[in-house]
Amino acid sequence: MTDDPAAGAASPGVAADRPAGVVHSAFALVRALREAPEPLGVTDLASLAGIPKTTAHRVLEQMAQEGIVTRRDHRWAIAPGFGELMRAGARFSPLEAVARPRMNALARDTGATVVLHRVSEGVVDTVYCAYGPLLAPLVPAAEQRLAAVHPAASLWRALASGQVAAEYQEVHPGCVCIAAPAALPSGGTLVASLARTENREVESLKHPLEKVVSLIVSDERRFRR
Repeated sequence: MTDDPAAGAASPGVAADRPAGVVHSAFALVRALREAPEPLGVTDLASLAGIPKTTAHRVLEQMAQEGIVTRRDHRWAIAPGFGELMRAGARFSPLEAVARPRMNALARDTGATVVLHRVSEGVVDTVYCAYGPLLAPLVPAAEQRLAAVHPAASLWRALASGQVAAEYQEVHPGCVCIAAPAALPSGGTLVASLARTENREVESLKHPLEKVVSLIVSDERRFRR
């Protein structure tokens, strides 16, 4: 596991007090806060970003001084002004722009949490997370995104096989997950993971998940023309 599993950084173990480590940690925290459905405490943030709690606390305090994040009742969130800047920048990401509505619809229709990743040259970047209600009572939102890139996650099996893959309660007791890959015209591989509680059948969702991934790839191709 790297310092930031979701980003798949190629340089694990970079010291947090060195410039590269600070920047790496700051971006990991910003990504975590951006995708969290609510403000988070430093413990959950550190877990979600994949960095030590002491590092997370120190970097958050530094970012707060720069107006990037804000804290209230011991919970952190993206500062309003910086959030507007991020949303403006997000409009220039074709992949996220086309994926967002399809991912949200799939999460809404199935109640599952759906996470989309782009994998290029061994680096895994989270494109978008759509949190469904089924996992919330069992797995905190702060852990769901991290679970999607766990060493036993279906994402890795899908990448290895080149087709839809599943894992049953290996990452988290009581949870099952399937993942579907597809090659991107812009380069790399797109992988969508869908997670539900173990008492909810997922086999019937393999085809819908593959279809959503295929549609996102088609949408991105048209978007770039």
